[in-house]
Amino acid sequence: MIIMKTSLFIKTLLEKKLILPPLSGFTDFPYRLILSDFSPPFITTEMVKTRAVIEHNDKTLSMLRKENGPHLKGAQILGSDPVIMAKAAQKIQDIGFDFVDINMGCTVKKVTSKGEGISLMKDEGHASAIVKAVSNAVSIPVTAKLRTGFSVDSINVLSLSEKLASNGAKAITIHGRTGEKKFCQKVDMDIIREATKLLTIPVIANGGIFSADDAVKMLEYTSASAVMPGRGILGNPWLITEITNAFENKPYKPPSLKEKKEICKKHLGYICEYYGERTGILKMRKITPWYFSTCRNIKYLRRDVQEAKTIDNINKLLDKIIEENNTSIYK
Repeated sequence: MIIMKTSLFIKTLLEKKLILPPLSGFTDFPYRLILSDFSPPFITTEMVKTRAVIEHNDKTLSMLRKENGPHLKGAQILGSDPVIMAKAAQKIQDIGFDFVDINMGCTVKKVTSKGEGISLMKDEGHASAIVKAVSNAVSIPVTAKLRTGFSVDSINVLSLSEKLASNGAKAITIHGRTGEKKFCQKVDMDIIREATKLLTIPVIANGGIFSADDAVKMLEYTSASAVMPGRGILGNPWLITEITNAFENKPYKPPSLKEKKEICKKHLGYICEYYGERTGILKMRKITPWYFSTCRNIKYLRRDVQEAKTIDNINKLLDKIIEENNTSIYK
């Protein structure tokens, strides 16, 4: 059973070369429903707290609701206690997920202050013990998502990745930045390339992937087994098709304004059904502009959507986006 589940994961990863990211606050159930319509090979949940999983917290278990589709489904777990993380992984396996990913890259202070997320990279022995405990507890593949190091003064992704692989990790995702400075820092593709040479398990390259061209260049330079786009997937589920088509040498046609509006409205419907209209609208205030990031006057859409209180309010704002001379304009 272990061999079969791992081999399917590895086979799919090596064939498709694309896995979708766990993005806190974004890859929730409503957006996973949207993503599933674009035939991705993998979809991963946003991170869930392991203690909340084993305590059967209703909100957390709702976050682990599975979307339909033939893709492999993963859940990302956050924690620092090997025993609790192992128990949470067992619960995730029982729910029916195909793999479990361990968060070793989150830089949010309320996470790192508890010794979770990227803080795990500071203690390679403890991080290894977590991977070993989780791997021994489940028959589904266990992966880990890391950065290059906690800080520029402590870049240790190579040594840590080796240890995680020897303790049961079946693949490693490397976000090519350290824990500080976040997105203004250049993605270090050299260290990802070093990792692919060093490790015998697949390396997934993450960071700076906003287009098929970015994905192709990342694979060519690093020789990674697959890519994981990050923020580039926000409001752009078409990136799945764009990257997949590039890997298969197929032409890609970008979505029309009409298609963007249709998917945005579908997302709006899903999110309000899932959270309720009031909370759903609050979330869509942030999400809606992502769908129209190339639209002229986008700053005014960002401003106006903050006043939206109902589904109808947002739909009326979308009606104000028109196309002139092949350019989307918010009027």
